[in-house]
Amino acid sequence: MKKLLGIFAHPDDESYMAGGTIAKYVKAGWQADLVCATRGEKGVRGEYKDIDDVQFGSIRQKELESAALALGVRSTKFLDYKDGALSAMPPGEIEEKITRILMEYVPDVVLTFEPAGITNHPDHIKLTLATTFAFQKYAWEKKALNPADDNPPKLYFGCMPESIVSYFVKKKYIPEESFDKPMIGVEDKRITTVIDISRVKTAKISALRSHQSQIEEIEQHLSVPSNPFLKQEYFIQRFSGVTEIFMGKNDRISDRL
Repeated sequence: MKKLLGIFAHPDDESYMAGGTIAKYVKAGWQADLVCATRGEKGVRGEYKDIDDVQFGSIRQKELESAALALGVRSTKFLDYKDGALSAMPPGEIEEKITRILMEYVPDVVLTFEPAGITNHPDHIKLTLATTFAFQKYAWEKKALNPADDNPPKLYFGCMPESIVSYFVKKKYIPEESFDKPMIGVEDKRITTVIDISRVKTAKISALRSHQSQIEEIEQHLSVPSNPFLKQEYFIQRFSGVTEIFMGKNDRISDRL
């Protein structure tokens, strides 16, 4: 059985960015697990404005667990970091934890954010760096154990294409800036993998709606006419084992991980 591991910063990141892909591969017989660095206690409060961070974090944890159930995920694991504080962690702190998890779970595919964190969120950016570092250690360890392995683990960055982001900004579906930086997306030519999620769209929507504390933003997202992110999810393959992947002008976009 192949294994997929999603590593994200906050509850709901998994559903927005890769919910359809996770559900699709679970349906195909893969085992999927999730790692979440924080409980998202600094997120939008919705109807929970009068409770403290600890209580709200518990609510968001339960929401993630419900979303995971909707996607068919086997397990969720929290790293217990404070929301908004990942970039303040000492060098190596998060990387070491993630490396241990990779060695324990032994995934075939790892999913995380692209280097700008999709929304420029500092937690996303830090987690991408930490996951990329940890993945390289994991890949080298696997190569040392089996130098002839012809099916090495792969690391993918979830992303939003520049063409779609510019359209969404123009139509005011998303803001022009996020965390004081422009919303840009990644160059379309850098995208290596586009996953058709049309047959598992309902699972992704169900997972998104599990995050009830964030429901206002989620419903806005779901109401976008012909929303491309309910049809496809976009990734950059960054590593295949210890080998870095770069999209060349003659490479074809893949439709599978």
